[in-house]
Amino acid sequence: MLLIRPDGYYDFPGGRIDESEIDLSFDQALTRELREELGNSFQFDIKGVAFIAKRRYSSNNKDHRIIAIFFETLYKDGEVHLSEEHAKSEWIDPKSILDNPEKFLSQDEYNQYKKYCKLINN
Repeated sequence: MLLIRPDGYYDFPGGRIDESEIDLSFDQALTRELREELGNSFQFDIKGVAFIAKRRYSSNNKDHRIIAIFFETLYKDGEVHLSEEHAKSEWIDPKSILDNPEKFLSQDEYNQYKKYCKLINN
């Protein structure tokens, strides 16, 4: 599933680990984030790490560097109810967005996603 941010950039469901979740597993923190962004009825299984990428952005005159871990998940059931963080969601063929590298949040994220797409097609 692809999420589209209000500024038009591509995003994937997920988010940051809250300070209170530091002792939880990645699966537990990811489950909370997916429920927050996609709604409580969205059902899925977490399969494992798909790829890891770097992001960098500035906010409030501060430079932020993030290492994002992308997990492969399997949709099981439920309706998507987007949070206010995203403008829309789309079910896509993973390769279909490779022609738009400028819409990824970082060049590294695009490069790592492209490698992942090649792996799943073999």
